[in-house]
Amino acid sequence: MPVEDHDLAQIVIETVGALVVVLDREARIQRWNAACEHATGYERDEVLGRPFWFLVPPEERAGVEAGFSRLVARDFPNRNTNHWVTKDGARRLVAWSNTALLDERGEVRVVIATGLDLSEQIRAEEALRRQATRLEALAEASRVFASGLDYKTTLDTVARRLSELIGDGALIRVVSPDSAWLVPVAVYHPDPERAALRRRGIQQAPQRTNEGMTARVLQGRRTLRIPHLTLDVVHGEMKPEYWPYLEGVTSLMMAPLEHRRHVFGHITLMRDAGGAPYTSDDEALLDDLAHRAAQAIENARLYGEAQAAVAARDEFLSIASHELRTPLTALRLALENMRRVASRDALERLPAQYVERVLATAERQGQRLEKLVSGLLDVSRIHMGRLELDFEEVELGEAVQEALGAVEDEAAQSGSEIRVTGSPARGFWDRLRVSQVVTNLLANAVKYGAGKAVEVEFGPRADRAFLAVRDHGIGIDPSDQRQIFERFERAVSSRNYGGLGLGLYIVKRIVEAHGGTIAVESKPGEGSTFRVELPQRPSVSVDREQDPART
Repeated sequence: MPVEDHDLAQIVIETVGALVVVLDREARIQRWNAACEHATGYERDEVLGRPFWFLVPPEERAGVEAGFSRLVARDFPNRNTNHWVTKDGARRLVAWSNTALLDERGEVRVVIATGLDLSEQIRAEEALRRQATRLEALAEASRVFASGLDYKTTLDTVARRLSELIGDGALIRVVSPDSAWLVPVAVYHPDPERAALRRRGIQQAPQRTNEGMTARVLQGRRTLRIPHLTLDVVHGEMKPEYWPYLEGVTSLMMAPLEHRRHVFGHITLMRDAGGAPYTSDDEALLDDLAHRAAQAIENARLYGEAQAAVAARDEFLSIASHELRTPLTALRLALENMRRVASRDALERLPAQYVERVLATAERQGQRLEKLVSGLLDVSRIHMGRLELDFEEVELGEAVQEALGAVEDEAAQSGSEIRVTGSPARGFWDRLRVSQVVTNLLANAVKYGAGKAVEVEFGPRADRAFLAVRDHGIGIDPSDQRQIFERFERAVSSRNYGGLGLGLYIVKRIVEAHGGTIAVESKPGEGSTFRVELPQRPSVSVDREQDPART
């Protein structure tokens, strides 16, 4: 049985992939195919007989009505593009091809509109554009991040570029050397007043690494995005000191700074009120940028440390050459004097004190050379992990007495009186190395003690022995107290104070090799106190001695 034309048309309308809607002269919907149902979410029964305008956004209705009026006036076929508002409130862009069917009088009976939904295509094009923009931003950011190796400049550049690419405010904090605190190293905001306000707030409210949202980011190693930052979130996650800092912030993202599986800080981005919430695209971009920024920041830090190490090494070599040259020159002059009077007749004419004085000078300078070379050898052994310890039972007071004899001349020349108080303390240590620790600490106190008294105290404490060496000299600035125990580092100018500057480095490594600790308490102008604690039986064996450069 043949298929009627009407049925054929209905089959075509329902199966075609395009949107097909048929309207009467009053723009009421007469037919509504399955593609229209799928695109809008409206079932056929919900739309039949309703004016077409309910689907059109208010701002586009006038233009669509004008186009429909032209169709009714027999201006067809024609084309137009407009949005449809779906049942769930979304918008879909549709390109229409419109025509009409006439009645027997030649009047428009119905308008037939066939549409292509461009929404997916547009979304795909927008996604491609966003991806291209993102890749371009990443490439440009990588170039900018890598353009300099100065640590502070790199941090400021990273903060500024993140603000420009994603917005609005940017904060970078790194973990302190003791892993307890977050140290703010860069703050940026397009508004200088906002930047200054945030900088003050951060400085006044230091944060620990295990507090608030930051702890989740550092420990979880994942970016945190809060699209809508409310007061409830701020009050629940942040301590009160930070509430003014986050005032006016409506969206927030925080990404860890990780390099070689080590998280050393984080980046926080804050969107101000009036701006759009951070999106998943923003989060993906921040993830990539944070990874690149971490590499750039770490490279800049390592480069800075390498430059500082090279400068310190060069200074050390200069100091070492000067320190070695001085006793060598004195020793050479003493030997030349002895050569001039080497004959028996010349010796008989010279007073005995002269020969004794020359020999004493040669011996003293030889001992000074031996001490300098010994210090250099100790540094080499420590660096190579070959500091050997010979454990035996030692009384700490005996090591102190040996050290007093070693620095007796230096103390007399400086005018420093050394006062010793203590009680017996025994342990299994390397006798020579413990004596070296005391000697170096005493020599350091005499050198920087400004001619004032040096106090030594020692004795037992639980299952440990303690030693304290206190001077009343120039003291050490807090910013220099960590570096004085490192190789090639000095807290004072080598022009004013001689020596290789390796004494405290050697002391620290010897103490640590025994399983002990050393600490300093000092204020500029008020002197310094070095405190050593040694276990009676070392917990660190020679076989497990580590290379300090790797720890």
